[in-house]
Amino acid sequence: MRKIFLAIVAIAFLASCSTSKVATNKKQLIEVGIDLNTVVDDKVKVEVNPQKIKEESVVYQIPAIVPGTYVMSNYGKFISDFKAYDYKGNEMTVVKVDDNSWQVNNAKKLDKISYWVDDTFDSKQKHKIYVMAGTNIEEGKNFFLNLPGFVGYFKGKKELPYEISIAHPSNLYETSSLINKNTTKEDNTKDVFVASRYDEISDNPIMYAPLNNVSFTMNGIEVNFAVYSPNGVHSAKDMEADLKKMVKAQTTFLEGFKTTNEYNILLYLFDPKVYKWNSFGALEHLSSTTVVYPENYSKKQLANGMINGTVSHEFFHIVTPLSVHSEQIHSFDFNKPNMSKHLWMYEGVTEYFANLFQVNQGLITEQEFINEMKSKITTSMNFDDAMSFTEMSKNILKPVYAKNYSNVYMKGALIGMCLDIILREESKGTYGVRNLMLDLSKKYGAKKAFKDDEIIAEIVKMTYPAVGDFFAKHVQGSTPINYNDFWAKTGIVNKVAEVDSRYFIDASNQPFISVNKKREIFFTKRTNTGLVALGVKEGDILKKVNGEDFNLQTANNIIVKSFGWQPGDKITLDIVRDGKAITLSGDAISPKAKQKTLVIEDLPADNPKAKLRTAWLKG
Repeated sequence: MRKIFLAIVAIAFLASCSTSKVATNKKQLIEVGIDLNTVVDDKVKVEVNPQKIKEESVVYQIPAIVPGTYVMSNYGKFISDFKAYDYKGNEMTVVKVDDNSWQVNNAKKLDKISYWVDDTFDSKQKHKIYVMAGTNIEEGKNFFLNLPGFVGYFKGKKELPYEISIAHPSNLYETSSLINKNTTKEDNTKDVFVASRYDEISDNPIMYAPLNNVSFTMNGIEVNFAVYSPNGVHSAKDMEADLKKMVKAQTTFLEGFKTTNEYNILLYLFDPKVYKWNSFGALEHLSSTTVVYPENYSKKQLANGMINGTVSHEFFHIVTPLSVHSEQIHSFDFNKPNMSKHLWMYEGVTEYFANLFQVNQGLITEQEFINEMKSKITTSMNFDDAMSFTEMSKNILKPVYAKNYSNVYMKGALIGMCLDIILREESKGTYGVRNLMLDLSKKYGAKKAFKDDEIIAEIVKMTYPAVGDFFAKHVQGSTPINYNDFWAKTGIVNKVAEVDSRYFIDASNQPFISVNKKREIFFTKRTNTGLVALGVKEGDILKKVNGEDFNLQTANNIIVKSFGWQPGDKITLDIVRDGKAITLSGDAISPKAKQKTLVIEDLPADNPKAKLRTAWLKG
């Protein structure tokens, strides 16, 4: 999962084997019916036929958590009017065990259960479900089906095959990696999806929306990209070229890995005037991802942030934890989870790859890559830098550890970077983290899990003692990493320089604004050339930007808009200076700011530091 929070990167795999055609033995098959044509009070009805139950009592469960979210979601809170019926059509007694479980006694007589599902997107009740893991019911327009919110499993019967029949409006088309029996689409009113077990149901979201899709094949992978843009602002076709460029670079970077034959990207663009979400992002699945982003982002912002950042991160989960994962993930308990110790790998290495592939494949410069890593160092210092990463990962659902979760995308990626440099140094440039993950994927793969307590020792056995020392001190242990030691090995030095910036935050995501005791937003002493050109002074209180009120509630969206400002665009700032209202205006420029930054030394190609850097970034 990759989560974007307040315009700064702060952000899953589902344990299942490849989706395949399944036998439909009526004695075992779980049949599910979902009616998207009949929406009542923003809810849809679900019916489940378990076939013949042999037990005296049975419990039906909706997931409390799904892999990749690392927070208790309790999807069962959105289930209402849960009923059970016997073979004569009589209603049976149902006991609600907890928020996510319902028990039916005399289960041998059970014919079917039914319930209504409310969506999370516009819910008024408090919950912790990330929007990209959420659900949307928008009659006749869009249905965003993260299936754990709609379909559950009978306790002890999670391995049974499923068949899900979905009735839907004829003007809406599905996008999903689940196998759909309705292949001809001559009748676009009903789809029938099949899966070999519940994990495949949970691992394969479905989006229904008007046609706004593109499909292409890149290096053997069929990519399907579906976009729902409620106000028709963006089309899939407009983003196709950027997506192709990214997928081509990623699949080239992953040459040798066993990936997937098909990858589906389900993009829901939300209207910020309707949903005031301050966080959004994506949740990865076996061969697809659900993505939620603001509709008011420009094409460039979507290309840089959504495609090259968020979607690329999700795609790299094909490596881990798809091909390399622990027993805790392979046999995931959706209602009483036992978490793995290795978020440094699942999210950290994945985020590192999402940055490394761009410099490796020439999409960004070496300096741009270093700037991104520097930004991650700065942001990581907002978290507990002395917390054991394996301990945090194992206990991530506990509040004291959960508040450090976002650091998996900062320090987790930096752990991947440092490990890469160690491997390259020890192997004289011939072996890095990409090689390590390839070897691990061959050793384990999608169907074989590693033991949580043994994988680090296994990695050390496969590589070098220095790797073991690093893990013991900085991943299992609590010693903070001295990143300057690693920069020094590769000819990268700290110095004050004038670098590219943005108007309200710098290249390291550090702000030029702050908040006073009155909760007013003011400009700090630290500034950039763009603010100076407008006439901004230290202490100016910012009230409006281009006519929009600027406050703690609106700041995020306006700052994000400013990322799209181009040289020559008109900028107007309404400020208060010494108690007087003033309007500052001018043309946008490409702002620069002086800051301590990392700079690549100009070294001869045969210099040991330069050779190590080249092997690291281009090898």
